[in-house]
Amino acid sequence: MSQLKDTIIKLVNDYKIKSSNENGQNFLIDEEVLKEEIEKCELKPSDIVLDIGAGFGSIETLARKQCKVIAIEKEIKCYSYLIDKYEIDPNVQIINADALEIIYPKFNKIISNPPYNIADRIIDKLSFYDFEFGVMILPNTISKQLLSKESITKFSAIQRIFFEFEEIHEVNKEAFYPIPRITSRMIKITKKQNDILQEIFRRREMLLKNAFINGKIALDYKTKRESRQAFQELPDNIKSIGSKQVNELTLKEIDEVVKYLDH
Repeated sequence: MSQLKDTIIKLVNDYKIKSSNENGQNFLIDEEVLKEEIEKCELKPSDIVLDIGAGFGSIETLARKQCKVIAIEKEIKCYSYLIDKYEIDPNVQIINADALEIIYPKFNKIISNPPYNIADRIIDKLSFYDFEFGVMILPNTISKQLLSKESITKFSAIQRIFFEFEEIHEVNKEAFYPIPRITSRMIKITKKQNDILQEIFRRREMLLKNAFINGKIALDYKTKRESRQAFQELPDNIKSIGSKQVNELTLKEIDEVVKYLDH
């Protein structure tokens, strides 16, 4: 076995981590895959990397040599290990928290293998942050949606407003411990430049009309009157759904909004 694989399996056993496919907790044990993740992120000394679901700090071990790393880990046993290992390391910040509940510190790149059961919610949360790009390993159930040229689900349609997704390659199940039920893909995720679509879909609790008006004010520094007029100039099929909340739009309606505003 590789040194990384030996180390991770021993730590899981020593710390009595209840690894489970049900909770999406699978640890990367393939050294070559890990090294490739780091290399693909093209790290520079000025970078600040976010690692969501740091586990036993495999990403930190390599990335800390090149830049600063923010490691978020919910499991208290893993967190305790990370603190013991990196507490005095100036290049590593350890946070014990639920990654879905906290506000992330400032970062500009991501290297992360998030738990499978929250990977979609992590991607969704990242849409509210500004950063350059990152490399993530995601389950095929999610990566296939994001990589498709067609809008398969509302989730994928919305995320493609915020990001460009590029497949690096498939990752075998055996690259993780315990072995998950499904294969994964290593994906490069690049944040798109902010535009009116992003401004609208960040305001998912608003009515579409209000999200558009507020987005125009924030993005183009328009007055409320000018922004209302801009909404009235939209085609009838967009205006007709203006009274629906953004998060209640159907996939077809999302595609209509994107098609018109992204032209």
